[in-house]
Amino acid sequence: MTKKFRSAKASFVTGVVLLSMIVAVIPTTSAGILYNLQSVLTVSWSANDTATPVVPRGALRTLTLTINHHVTRGVFGQVLLQLYAGYPVVIHIEIVKTPTWVTATLAQGTLTVTVTPDIAGSTVTTQISLQVADDAPAYGLGYIELKATAQKAGLINGFEQNFTLSFVPDYKPLIQPTYPATNSKEIGPLDTAIFPIQITNLGNARTVVLLTVTNVPSNWNAIITDQVILEEGTGSIGTAYLVIKPPKGFGYHDDQKTITISMQPVKADDYSKKGEITYATFLVQSRGFSTPGFEAISFIGALTAVLLIVACLRKRK
Repeated sequence: MTKKFRSAKASFVTGVVLLSMIVAVIPTTSAGILYNLQSVLTVSWSANDTATPVVPRGALRTLTLTINHHVTRGVFGQVLLQLYAGYPVVIHIEIVKTPTWVTATLAQGTLTVTVTPDIAGSTVTTQISLQVADDAPAYGLGYIELKATAQKAGLINGFEQNFTLSFVPDYKPLIQPTYPATNSKEIGPLDTAIFPIQITNLGNARTVVLLTVTNVPSNWNAIITDQVILEEGTGSIGTAYLVIKPPKGFGYHDDQKTITISMQPVKADDYSKKGEITYATFLVQSRGFSTPGFEAISFIGALTAVLLIVACLRKRK
């Protein structure tokens, strides 16, 4: 039994030596056809990690990259590959390209795997963290282009290929209201207070701002522009107007009241995508004497006087 084992071992070694001699004397292209040891890399990630849209300026999204390494072989490559079992292969992963609104970093860019004759190969993992800016286009295409490189290892040829990791930025409903220099006004009972409210789009999609008067004192009237449309892109501006009229009952007025409004941004083509509600309060003081209806009384009095004068003139005739 021992003699048979030694004989088989000697035959194997002799075969390897003869194969090495053949490889050494035949042209490189022919040798490549014979053994053709070639590293191959595939980079993958979980679809669940990229299915949820990435919130602009939100928490870092960390994805796990799985790198698989296996070696293809030619007619006699399997024999040589057995000799390279356990041999280290250095792998480099780098970020090649991203949109200007994406920031991405790799936890570890240089990795090492060991050669295995198994066709399934071996795997190693690393993490990539990404964040998108406020101006990332909502539900547009986000991508990170990666380059994976396996260095040459003995007779195993190196490998280089680019991979693209795709994801979707989320909608970020963000507005910035700008109020007048003061949120308070003093007017007469028969006057009207008008407050212009300038609203700037700081989000990443076409946005509709819904405005409502949420609190108005009894007997006061307040109306506001019900919606303002802000075009896509940071810096788009629209203006809403709040109009307030105090009570104008007869007599002297010295009333000071507050009116509250709300503003909520929503995605223009999908109202289910809502932002936070912003509230603002305005103070109006109504001061002065109100004589509602005196104009009509004066007119009737003047008309009566004219009629009396005309009647007197007729009697004299």
